[in-house]
Amino acid sequence: MSISNKASVWVDAALCTGCGACVDECQSGAIAVVEGMAEVDEAACSGCLACVDTCPQGALQPLVEGELVYSEARPAPVIREKRALVRRAAPLAAVAGASLLAQVAHSLVRVLSRWLTASEESRPIDDVAHSRTTGSGGANGLGRRARHRRRGR
Repeated sequence: MSISNKASVWVDAALCTGCGACVDECQSGAIAVVEGMAEVDEAACSGCLACVDTCPQGALQPLVEGELVYSEARPAPVIREKRALVRRAAPLAAVAGASLLAQVAHSLVRVLSRWLTASEESRPIDDVAHSRTTGSGGANGLGRRARHRRRGR
């Protein structure tokens, strides 16, 4: 980018009324009113910018010179909505939860049915009668261990 000490002026045609105030103020004589509008001779302009301050309409503006530098395209920033994940995940969680609940219930039924069938097959029908016949003795025919368990020892 090159910056020169000499400033130029451009005329905004929509604002210029051709009043000639800038022509009177220009010391170098670079401005002339042609067909009702001010025109600036850039070669003769000294860059004092006195005409810019003088124009009552603001039609004269300093010309800024510069160099455009192109950069690589950047991706647009992603603006995420708050709670978007919750809105999307809630129905999935409900479906997954219902499915999981069904699986747990099925597993619980299987475990309980196995436990009930296994305990019926492994224990004698009448525990009291069985303990009396085996001679473990004691009150109610349950034996010493059962009495201690009942008493919390």
